[in-house]
Amino acid sequence: MDIRTFQSADEVAQEAANFIADRIRENIAKKDFFTMAISGGRTPWEMIKELAKQDLPWEKVFLFQVDERIAPDGHPDRNLTQLFKSIENTKLPTRLNIFPMHVVAEDLDEACQEYAETIKRVTETGKLDLVHLGIGTDGHTASLIPGDEVLAVQDRDVALTSNPYQGRYRMTLTYPLINQAEKILWIITGEEKAEMLSRLLQQDPTIPAGSIGQEQTTILTEESAAVAFN
Repeated sequence: MDIRTFQSADEVAQEAANFIADRIRENIAKKDFFTMAISGGRTPWEMIKELAKQDLPWEKVFLFQVDERIAPDGHPDRNLTQLFKSIENTKLPTRLNIFPMHVVAEDLDEACQEYAETIKRVTETGKLDLVHLGIGTDGHTASLIPGDEVLAVQDRDVALTSNPYQGRYRMTLTYPLINQAEKILWIITGEEKAEMLSRLLQQDPTIPAGSIGQEQTTILTEESAAVAFN
């Protein structure tokens, strides 16, 4: 595991953008396209803004969602809504290759299956080049929530939570898909995340984040969150 610590969340966002840009260039040089799944969060949206400043072949970049709340299109609770806001007034092309989770579908189980099939079709191998993750103060990551039945899903790459979390049911990538990604990038900022970062590093099985693979992992964090291992 590669752990890099910075003085502020802004620096983390900038370094995350640089890290992703490097992975994009490497993969496009190797196979002519790049696939990535993005999580939500304040620092990640700043990361996207910084990434948008990079001179990259965006037509060869394919963006997926790590998770999404079951809410109407355009709702502020939606990660997709915040993603679109983060790229407003940037130099990104108007037609990005973004694949939203279809959380307004009548049959959400079918929508999960279709999303998994889309990932397999676009990636060609079923493996994403990069999955970006964050961690909650309860140890959740993606929408893999403590105590939820979705934690036990091993036969599907995309699934629904069994209970509402913070008022919303969720659609999420599951452990099997996340753990086979070529690279996993954690962005962890804020003093309130220090305990969970420590438990993540220990691969604590009692928190959802502890079951994410670590061999292909890079963690970018700020000093206030890294006190546990400084």
